[in-house]
Parts: sequence; C-alpha cells; structure tokens
Amino acid sequence: MKKILCGLFLSVITVSLGCEITDYPVIFDSRGPYDNNVLTGQYEQAYIIPSSTVATLWSDGSDETYTLVAQDWKGDQWLRVFNNFDPSSTLIFLDQTYCDPNRQSNCAIDTAWNPDLPSDDPFDYIYDPSCSGARSVCLLLSISSRIGECGSGILGDKQGAAFELSNLQEASFRGMSVYHLPVNNSTASFNFTDPAGLTTAAPIYGQFDLYLDQRLRTIIPVAPNARYQLRWLDNYTKAHGRVIDVGLTYGVMSADFKVKVRALDGVLDRF
Repeated sequence: MKKILCGLFLSVITVSLGCEITDYPVIFDSRGPYDNNVLTGQYEQAYIIPSSTVATLWSDGSDETYTLVAQDWKGDQWLRVFNNFDPSSTLIFLDQTYCDPNRQSNCAIDTAWNPDLPSDDPFDYIYDPSCSGARSVCLLLSISSRIGECGSGILGDKQGAAFELSNLQEASFRGMSVYHLPVNNSTASFNFTDPAGLTTAAPIYGQFDLYLDQRLRTIIPVAPNARYQLRWLDNYTKAHGRVIDVGLTYGVMSADFKVKVRALDGVLDRF
C-alpha cells in the first residue's frame, strides 16, 4: 500500500513514483551450501521485481520504467533504469516472469553506482536525457529502495490499508477490472519540508484519477491539470531546493519519505 500511496503522490505532484531505484540492498544467495554468500555471476543485469508498477499515459504513448542491477563479488552494484515505452498506449506492462529481455534498451536513462558502504548517497546517479523515457515525469523523483518494508510506513497500518481499499469503487478501464483511486483535496494531503525545516502544504489542483488492478499495477492518465501541479513543484524546488521530506496522508493512512526532484523543463514541454 505504501507503493500505491507513493504513486498517488506523484500522480498529484509529478504523476508517478517508485519508478526509479538508485539504492538497493546487497543480494545474497539463499540456496543450499551457498546460503548467505553474496550472489554474483548469475546475470550481468538482473531485473528488480517491483511490488507494484506504475504506467503513465500520455498523448504520444505510455511510459513504464524499470531497474536492472549488476552486482560484483564485494556486493557493490550498478543500477540502471530503462523505459518500456509503448507508442500505442495499449499498456503492455513488462512480463515479470521472464524479465522480458526484448524490452531492454542499450540506453539507460539513469545509471547509479551503489557500493556496499553505509555512507553511500542514495541519490547519486548519472542522468542521460537523450534516452527514451527520459522526459517522463516517472523519472523526476529519485528514491531509495524498498519503501515500507518490514512493517514500516503505510504497510505497518494494515487495518487502515484494508479500510481504504474497501472504500474504493470498482470500475472498468480499457477492458480491465480496476479500482478507482480519486486524488483531490478531500481525499489526500501532502506536506513538504525543505532542508531548512520549513514545512509547506502542497496544493492539489482539481482531481487526478488513478486506476489500480489486482496485481498492484497503477495506471495514471496524464490530465491537463498536471501542468499546474508541475509548475507549482517547479517553483517550489527553485525556492526551497530539490531534496524534500514528504509527508503524505490518504484517508486514514500516512507515510513519510525523502525524494530528490529533477528539473521539470522537459516534462512541462510535453503539455
């Protein structure tokens, strides 16, 4: 549910979240005599299976970003973010069963060096604006890995999550059975805290409609009012900086997380 609410946050502020991983735990082998050994050599780049997936629908197609990880014998990693772009906007999500290698591009939108050190910066990455999907709002925010794991955050409030899910209306979207998640000033709120400790309530312009299927795949049509959300966020980051502590409330649930916002010029050009 935390990933769902992260998606809600970006749908309101930058249309999607959880699309990019720039920090990830060391992967250990759990098989037989190799238990607890650092896993290497299986794949040069292994697909990180997300607990939920976000696709943003634009007039020129749909974007769904995903991350591949390569790890050496010391537990140091390279994390690379790619885009599954579909010009027909028919929402062809990645086939997670076999990692769908045919959709891997040679051009990584983001490349992050992730050494196994406690002092590693979770927001260090190299951004390639020439790659497919680099202009997507999906890549505007960078986050650390495994949000809400081990009962923390939104996942810790299982009763609240069950209550909110029970209130969602079932709907049909492009032939799929989905839940409708309305995001507006009466259902959600967002507080931004800058590095100086100043907290600002973020406005929500109109309503954003999200659709969630049974596999926790979130579909976000990019509505015209997203332009106003992006302009507000652009002005906020110019005044307060790009690293933000976000406090999110949706219904009876709440979560806090840190994000780093990228420049928004390329995305605003898509409107």
